[in-house]
Amino acid sequence: MKDIFHMMKPWDVILTVLLVLLSFLPIAIFVSQQSQYAGEDSVNIAVITVDNEVVEEIQLTDNMETREIEIAISDHDNNIIEVDNDRIHIKSATCPDQICVRTGYISRPGQTIVCLPHKLVVEIQSDSGEADDIIISS
Repeated sequence: MKDIFHMMKPWDVILTVLLVLLSFLPIAIFVSQQSQYAGEDSVNIAVITVDNEVVEEIQLTDNMETREIEIAISDHDNNIIEVDNDRIHIKSATCPDQICVRTGYISRPGQTIVCLPHKLVVEIQSDSGEADDIIISS
């Protein structure tokens, strides 16, 4: 162990500490952006789109109801979306992988649920549209 310290030069230590600190930079940027979106006066809206066309927009902030929305993609393909107070999730889907169902509830701006086989996207946006930075193309 003593040999390792003799091999290290002062700039090695400085460079290592600097690189470790820089590795936390993306987390700091992400947290700062998320805190800007979660303002006290912002209104969260769930936007449901199918094949890049908006099907429904639901206000989640101050929502006190529970309801289900059925999105029929075709005769045998559908998704049931449940809105529960200020959060939303896909309750059931006829897609084979069920990833969208296992995603669970979302409630913060920027969070999304995607059902790729049905081209369905549920995205939480704030009233000023900060979550519009994400571009999904098919």
